[in-house]
Amino acid sequence: MGQRGTPEEELSAATSVVGELFGIEADCAAAAGLLVAIGDELGHALRPRPVAAIIRETKSNTLLAMGPKATKKFSPEQIAGMENHRPGGRDTGHLVVTSDEHKLLLDPNMRQLGNVGVDAPSILIRVRSTEPESGEWQFRHEGLEILYFVDDENRALLPHYENAHRESRVYAQAIAEGIRAGVDPIEIAARMKKS
Repeated sequence: MGQRGTPEEELSAATSVVGELFGIEADCAAAAGLLVAIGDELGHALRPRPVAAIIRETKSNTLLAMGPKATKKFSPEQIAGMENHRPGGRDTGHLVVTSDEHKLLLDPNMRQLGNVGVDAPSILIRVRSTEPESGEWQFRHEGLEILYFVDDENRALLPHYENAHRESRVYAQAIAEGIRAGVDPIEIAARMKKS
């Protein structure tokens, strides 16, 4: 049995495993449900957070918006160019996970941008507050810029999240055991895909 990591190391590993499992599948609600369930198993209180996001990939200057709160920042002409980039054509926003105790934002499913040719990692960022005064969090990594807008009023994804959270208990337990044992997240994901 490996030595237990810090909370941030454990949550980073959990975020990576969930990111590997979902890949570019656009299902942030199910990814958040699984991640919160893994957090439960590891003893970390996590909560789902509805957000909107503006994403800019600097190399290609691709601009995307997720969620009504982000879409309002653009003209109708700009929005028309973004419509085809939304999963299923619906503007339901995005769901991330936060840790109030450890001041973290976790987003395992931003990899879904691979569907539109934008390379995005699973994201874990330290934040000053999970209730930012500005209502925003920023992320920058290798030519990718994301501005997240807290959008707690947008509850469109929460019913799917709640179902996924309930149904992922068995998987969460096995993943948490792997994380506690110090198994590499890619290996944990590979094992879960086989089972």
